[in-house]
Formats: sequence, structure tokens, C-alpha cells
Amino acid sequence: MKILFLTHSFPYPPDEGIKIVCYNLIKELSKRHSVTLLSFINLEKEKDYISVIKNFCERIETVEHNVPKSPVKRIYNILFQKYPFCIYQFYSDKFTQKLIQLTSEEKFDVIHFDFVNTSFYRSFIQDIPGIFFPHDAMSMLFYRNATIEGNIFNKLYFWSQYKKMVSYEKENIPKFKKTVVVSPKDMNWLLNIDKNFDIIVIPNGVDANYFKPMDEKDDYPSVIFRGIMNFYPNIDSVIYFAKEILPIIRKEIPDLKFYIVGPNPTAQIKKLAKNPLNIVTGYVEDIRPYIWRTTVNICPMRIGSGIKNKILEAMAMEKSTVTTSIGVEGIPDVTDGENILVADTPEEFAKKTILLLKDEILRKKIGKNGREFVMKNYTWEKVAKKFEEVYKEAILKHGKEIASLCSQ
Repeated sequence: MKILFLTHSFPYPPDEGIKIVCYNLIKELSKRHSVTLLSFINLEKEKDYISVIKNFCERIETVEHNVPKSPVKRIYNILFQKYPFCIYQFYSDKFTQKLIQLTSEEKFDVIHFDFVNTSFYRSFIQDIPGIFFPHDAMSMLFYRNATIEGNIFNKLYFWSQYKKMVSYEKENIPKFKKTVVVSPKDMNWLLNIDKNFDIIVIPNGVDANYFKPMDEKDDYPSVIFRGIMNFYPNIDSVIYFAKEILPIIRKEIPDLKFYIVGPNPTAQIKKLAKNPLNIVTGYVEDIRPYIWRTTVNICPMRIGSGIKNKILEAMAMEKSTVTTSIGVEGIPDVTDGENILVADTPEEFAKKTILLLKDEILRKKIGKNGREFVMKNYTWEKVAKKFEEVYKEAILKHGKEIASLCSQ
């Protein structure tokens, strides 16, 4: 197939959730199909990475774009704009023109619209079958943010975005032949909005050859949370753990180190480093040594949506994980006590983390079972093949619709 792939951020380096998915999906699809990429890019930071993606793409077109983040524009969005702010953040006349130019110059079998920020561009191209991959149910993300936010102004903003996103999903999902999300929870949320949505679940994968056990000394006792540290669900997870769970653990294990690893830590997170046992790294070139070096992986998510790559990658490295029901809801086939530990109260979370820290045999058992689980269910090769089937279904559906119109 000849596939046009649209992304709102350049898919390299694969150092955050959506980039990881896009990079690996493009890499796998290129083994059997022709892939063209149209992507927004930060030329100053990402120009040198174009050559890497060229190894997998027949053609690459990029549009430089500064993402507006002004509080004034967010207020304007609440009061006067129809769609969520994240849609307007990624609207670009240049991107529209490049999309129209590309589709006029080449004949594509299918267009892959990756993440909600690219879905708006479906309006400009109607004659090519398109699949929408929002990853998560974005309205659920905003809803959960609104329910847990304490600041009244932030709460108002999240609530407005939730309402706008529900309306946007109702209007735009039907424009695509197929919509793909990463978990049954996200699918069910969207089907509650409209039971007629054509939605399929394809979970994320893991590069198990890259994320594998390493020969690194364990910095015992330690725990790690990793992710983009200015992303609201991650901020909430870190602060929740630091304030409500960590003090309980340190009553029994006073010298426990808490590694907070990931780019763009907020001032609130940086303040945690005033305690020398809390290590805030910021961006790191390679996450793997940090995962392997720490004793237990934690993911105390209270909000968010979709599937947590941070859990799958830790499991692939045989690192035992403690998470919450929300943290693991995108991986519904895991088994608490066998390949992961799940806890939803601060006391329970602390208890299970202490258990893994003190019981090396259990820790290693959970870790080994985790890798076996990933190898069996979550490889990128399997994910790409599932997307290929979705593309074929979308093309077939498009063809039948055209034939039906011609016969009328």
C-alpha cells in the first residue's frame, strides 16, 4: 500500500509516548509498504533527525510551526471558539497547502491521521480513505483532569475543553472510515458518546530488543517514575506519590531514592529535589539505564487515558511495577500479583512497593513474568500488522461507497 502518514510532532527521537508509537509504526510499515510522512517539526531541534526517518519513508515533507501556549488565547478559546484549544494550536495554512499538494502529486491508498491534532485536516481531503488514530479518548482525558484539579481556573479550563472535545469527537470521528484507540476503556468511552462510531482497539507495542534487561548495578533501594514532566497527568502522579505515598514508605525504608526522569520538569517538581533523596533528572538521552538501575518502577496515575508505554517498557526490561487501576486500564490482560502489582490507595500503594523493595525473589518473579507477557502480546510487528488490516478495511469500505454512489 501507499500510505500518507500525518503527525503533529516529528517522530524522532522516540523519547515520548506519541513519538515512540509513530516512529515504530512507520518503521514496521515501511518493511512492506511505501510510507510518505507529512509532519510538523521544530527545525532548530529536529532538523538533523530527518535523515533518520528517511531510512523508512519514500518522501518526507515538514512544516515548521510554533505551538501557541498563551493563557490569553486559552481564555479566548473558552469564550469564543468552537473546537478545543489543542485543535487551533496545530492549525497551519502551510500544512494544509502541503497536504493538498502531496495528494494531488501522488496517488495514496490511505491517509493515517495520527493524534487528534491532525484530524482537523480531514476536512481538506475527502477522496482518499482516512483512518483516525487519536491514541486515547481525549474527552476522557480532559474530563478526568477537570474532576481532580483543585485550582478553580484550571478546573474551568479543563471542563470547557472536555465539553468542546466531546462535540468535536461527535462531529469529526464519522469523517473517517475507521478510528483506532489503544485500549478498550477508550473505545467504550467514545462509544458512549456515539454508539455508531466505527472503532477498533490496537494496543501499543514495545521494541523488546531495545528494552531488555541490562548489565547495570541496582541503586538499591530506589523507585522510578518517568515521563514528560510538564504533562498534567504525570505532574499529578509525581506530586501524589511524593506527598501521600513516599512518606509512608520512608518510615520503613528511610534511605529510599525517588528518581523522577523526563523532560521539562515543572517548578513544582523541581522543588522536590530539595530533598537529596529525590533525583529530578530532566531530559536524558537514554532512559534504559535509569529504568534498570532503579529497584522498582512506579506508575501512580490518578488521571489520564490510553495505554502507558512507561509500564510496557519497564516490563520488557524485567523491572517489576506498582501502578493504579487507571495506570493499567490500557493493558487489561495483565494479572495483579503475577506480572504487575496494582494499588489504588496511598496505603496500599506504599505497602506493595515496600513488599517489592524487600522481597527480591518476588521482585524478580514479577519482572520475568512481565517480560514474557510483553513478548507474547505487545510487539511492534504485531501492532503494524493489525494496522495493515485496518487500512485494507478502510480502502475496501471506501471502494464500496464509491461503487454505490456510481450505481445510483
